[in-house]
Parts: sequence; C-alpha cells; structure tokens
Amino acid sequence: TDYHDIDYVHVSDFAPFFEIDAHWDLENKRLAESVRANHDRLGCRVFNTHLRWEMLPKYSEDQHNNHIEQNSSTGALRPTCGKFLYVTRNILDVCASFYHHLSNQKEGTYTEGFPRFARDWMAGKIPFGSPLHHLLSFAQGFNDNYYSGKDCSGYSVNRPLLLLSYEDMKLNLREQVLRIIEFLGLQYIPLDVLENELLPTFDFQSMKENSQKFQPKSVTWLDGFQFLRNGEVGDGKKLIVAVEEKVGRNDTKSDHHHENDDRLLHNEYQAWIENERYSELVKECLRDVNDDYVYNIFHTAVVLDTEIPKGVTKF
Repeated sequence: TDYHDIDYVHVSDFAPFFEIDAHWDLENKRLAESVRANHDRLGCRVFNTHLRWEMLPKYSEDQHNNHIEQNSSTGALRPTCGKFLYVTRNILDVCASFYHHLSNQKEGTYTEGFPRFARDWMAGKIPFGSPLHHLLSFAQGFNDNYYSGKDCSGYSVNRPLLLLSYEDMKLNLREQVLRIIEFLGLQYIPLDVLENELLPTFDFQSMKENSQKFQPKSVTWLDGFQFLRNGEVGDGKKLIVAVEEKVGRNDTKSDHHHENDDRLLHNEYQAWIENERYSELVKECLRDVNDDYVYNIFHTAVVLDTEIPKGVTKF
C-alpha cells in the first residue's frame, strides 16, 4: 500500500469502533461494506474499542476454536486474528475526561457536578462500568499471553498484546511509537518518514489543530465543545483539588462534617482503591509475569499523584 495516497476525513474512516452497530452489516453478520472498502485500501483491518479483553474476538470468522493454541498454564485461548494495543491512562484523568465528555454531549447530558460524577463513576454507575474492572481484565489478558517468540531479526512476533500508557507517550512519544512499530512488524518504515511525516502528526497539538478528524461523531456536542481539550497529565487531581478548595472557601463556622462533604472526595478515592483490593488483584492477575514495566503501568493507572512516576513501583 502507498500510504501517501491514503487520506481520511475522520480517523473512524479507517479505525472505526468495533462495537458500534453502524459499522456492521448485522443481517449478514459481517463488517459494513464501507468499512471493508476502507480496510482494503489500507491493506489491513484496524479498530478502536472500549471493550474488555474477554469481550474481544480471539479468532477470525474463518477459524475455529479447536485450531487456536492455548496457554498451557491457564488454558486461555491465544488470539490469532490480530494484535492488540492496550493504552492505559491514570483513571482520575480518565474520570475528568469522561466527565467533560458526558457533560457536553447533547444526548443524555450529565447535569450534576464533578463530585457526584466521580462517586457514580467509582460505583460503576457511569457507562462502561468500573475502570478498575477494565484494567484487571487486561492484566489477566496480558498474563494469559505472556510468552516469548522472536523472529530471525530478534523482534517479538508472537505475543498478541502490547501495553502502553498515556503518561509514557507524553514523556517520550518517539520511544513508544518505536515499540509499536516493532510490535506490529513495521520496521520497513523509513526513519526519515517516521521523523518528518509521522511523529509530528501524533503530537497532541497537531491533533488539536486538526480536531475535525478526531472529534467523535457517534454523538452530537454542545456548542463549542472541543473533545481534544488539553491532553495533560493530572487533570483529575486538579478537579478534586478545585472542588475541595471551593468547599473550604464556602465552609461555615460549624465543625460538623456531612457524610457527603466534597472534602472527602480525595479520601474516598483512596479508600475505593483499597476496598476494591486493586493492588492485590493485579498481583494475582499478573502471577506469571516477571516484568517490572508491566507492574508499573498498572500501578501508574491508579496513583493519585499528578506527576509521572520516575521509578518502578512494585505492588
């Protein structure tokens, strides 16, 4: 494929959401013709998704379960239909982003403030359920597929799941893109093309300047809302701090603390992580994995600090 000849009006032209009905020919149980045509132009199939690991397909329509290799220790099916990239982000930042998202879409606009949203989100009452369950799903998926395999050039070719973090991409985008290139076997991309044509378009500011290509089309938006807002690390912590500072300024002389006092939001988040036994369950999910980087990714996803951890934190 000559990628210089491929242009797109919107990113979903080539990377549609896997779980959206409009992208499927439901009557014939196959991809919609427009999606198939664009994938033919691209030379491969690419999807975006919010689904958990266990909900994703593990083999293509022309394969059968009994032809799929299993993990000898867990019995889990090893995917053969493609490769998967899982991008984590600190879930407080995810919470803040989703709050702005749902508060600015016309369909079912969320009208409560951030404290109520955060509590509903921790309780799994917001669409897509608990973010902790999502993380644990992929931790288990990574464990089930933690096996090595290298081709004659020394590149890993068999492991179907690559873990990435938003924080690492903010810290060193080039390094993370090189990991993706190796994982997908795209080493044939010339270095000058990567440096001069590709990497500049992956930068958040470049995406924001071309926001019409990335603004979700599955919903309609309130006037002026920009889906690509600031792309920073620590947005969720800032919202919590802002809420608590506002409550402090408006506090009465009474020493009585109400059960739902917004000053408790910070503590509620930490208690939620502990009560859900997240650290313990991640260790259990990753029981066969001996990789500090993997542990660090799943830890960074829940830490309250706004700064990107510089070292490795083991559970």
